[in-house]
Amino acid sequence: MYEIVNLDESLIPGVTSLVNSVYIHDSVTTWSMTRATFLDPNFDPTLSLVAVEDGSPIGVAIGAARSKEPKELVTKEHAWLKVLAVKDEHLETGLGDELLSRVEGELRDREYKDIRATDFAGWHLFPGINIRSEKILSFLTKRDYEKVSEAVDYVVDLSGFEVPEMVLSLQEKFTQSGFTFRTPDAIEKDRITSWALDIFGPVWSYEIVMSFRHRPPGVMVAEQDEDIVGFAGFGSLELDWFGPLGVIEDPKHEGLSTVLLHKALWEMKLRGQRTAVIPWASHLLFYSQLPNISKIKHYWILSKKL
Repeated sequence: MYEIVNLDESLIPGVTSLVNSVYIHDSVTTWSMTRATFLDPNFDPTLSLVAVEDGSPIGVAIGAARSKEPKELVTKEHAWLKVLAVKDEHLETGLGDELLSRVEGELRDREYKDIRATDFAGWHLFPGINIRSEKILSFLTKRDYEKVSEAVDYVVDLSGFEVPEMVLSLQEKFTQSGFTFRTPDAIEKDRITSWALDIFGPVWSYEIVMSFRHRPPGVMVAEQDEDIVGFAGFGSLELDWFGPLGVIEDPKHEGLSTVLLHKALWEMKLRGQRTAVIPWASHLLFYSQLPNISKIKHYWILSKKL
């Protein structure tokens, strides 16, 4: 017989194993699970339920809401289901419904209007439900969750990655026009994150903050006349994740994103990453220019009115 408890840190290893056993086409680490829960300033243990049987997790449902951070995006409109994972033999026996309904009920009582699975930017595990995770996808759609968007992850093999000559020529053209590309020093953190907040908003600014956890920082900037005009982050939330990538719109900047993309991936290779995951991509044609794409993972983003 199982019992349902609130998530605590001692359960993280078991919950990580459970999620990996259910979402076999994806993978999470204990760091991933900790980052998406206890390191999320919005984390609420009353929305994080774990079914435990004989000391091991057999089901988990983690709800979330932007109640604290980023302050600019705090809302009572949307709530999120970060993950629902239940062992196959228990999913349709009532446990899946019990976990899901308890999270939904708590959010409904707090007067949230809808719940989304699972695009909780900044502290997410997956950008949605992998379409190959058919049992979970079917379970949710049968319970009034509807597809509202979709995204893909690109997985790039860096073992044979090199910057194409066409991109090197483009970089040289920018260099001759006074542009520079570099990895900033740690002391530039406030300058760069403030710039990103002003231009691209709090979610990307937060990810740049996380990029500065590393030495050297996981960010590449493009500048002209000492003014930042674009950036590419990498390793911010997960060591093998590339992004975000942003360039100020200007006809003179055409092609700058391509240079930043390739230079950042090359830097990831130099730092020892064997693969790079470009998560939550919607600019499909832009990223398809990359050589060595080894896998594309397709996700549905679901929503349900509460």
